[in-house]
Amino acid sequence: MEENKDKKSAKEKLVGDFKEKQKNLKLNQMDLSECSKYQELNGSWVIWLAISAIILCFKNLYGGIALLIASIIIFILYKKSPKNISATYFNLALDYIGNDNMDKAKDALKKAIEVNPKNNIAYILLASIYYRNGDCEQTIENLLKTDNIEDSKYSFIVGECYFREEDYSNAIKYLNFVKYEKEDPMNEIKTVLLAKAYSFMKQYKKSINEFNKISNIKDQLKGDKNEFDYCLAVAYLNLGQKKKALDILKDIYKEDNNYKDVESLLKEV
Repeated sequence: MEENKDKKSAKEKLVGDFKEKQKNLKLNQMDLSECSKYQELNGSWVIWLAISAIILCFKNLYGGIALLIASIIIFILYKKSPKNISATYFNLALDYIGNDNMDKAKDALKKAIEVNPKNNIAYILLASIYYRNGDCEQTIENLLKTDNIEDSKYSFIVGECYFREEDYSNAIKYLNFVKYEKEDPMNEIKTVLLAKAYSFMKQYKKSINEFNKISNIKDQLKGDKNEFDYCLAVAYLNLGQKKKALDILKDIYKEDNNYKDVESLLKEV
């Protein structure tokens, strides 16, 4: 009973901490439920085999001993299997997260991956910790090593991290993999990033096309509002729509007259 309570506590801590951090980052709601489950160890059935061997000893001593020896050998083999060792480190990482010890959690997850490079969930959980700490480079590196990158939530995180690293080409690549329902707020956030990334890449027609999809977006979903307006204004300006660009640039200037090159752009217009 106490063990189940501890496991629940670790899961709540994991999901709660990351959701709170995501709220602060004003990004996505990264569902970590798949990462918060303890990984099962293979070969648990060997315990029952050993119990059966002990029972058999009362009826057939030599047969029971032989079965017990066999179960011990099988147990040792399972214990040394990379998959089980990796799962043990992963489960240890969950316990560390439950105790808010992220450094030890990262170390345990690195060991889990070192022992079993195919432990996809370990990569995702490790990436989530780096994402929580704002380390975009390590977030990208770990997520790209998984088989889950085609999942929209992970493609979004990779794309968003590339955007923050100012690698707009890769940001566009991965954000275009993302598929959300039209009414999902995350769809608007993705479109904001795409619109700005296209503008920074001087692909202004594509930028305006994305901006047009979110013409009625709420300010809280724009991220950095001045950046949002600046990218839109620059796109309009380079497509010859000077009046629209001028109106937006004036609004930015009122908010922050030192923002980027707004002052010089106003003089040019």
